[in-house]
Amino acid sequence: MDIGEKALMKLEAHERECLVRYEAIQNTLSKHDGRFDKLEQDSKDGFAKIERYIVWGVGLLASLITLFMGLAEFVR
Repeated sequence: MDIGEKALMKLEAHERECLVRYEAIQNTLSKHDGRFDKLEQDSKDGFAKIERYIVWGVGLLASLITLFMGLAEFVR
């Protein structure tokens, strides 16, 4: 058996092992597919909530600044 045949045998063995590992990884991902979908939805909901807080906060801040500027003009 020459070096080329040995290398080919090792490569084939490596490919078989990689296929087994890939199938195990794919099975694990498939089992947890629902959890990934839930995590994705939770993150979308969280970002939407943060966005609402920012919009409300900026609106409230703008209203307060306008109110104080109006009061300052009135007092002056």
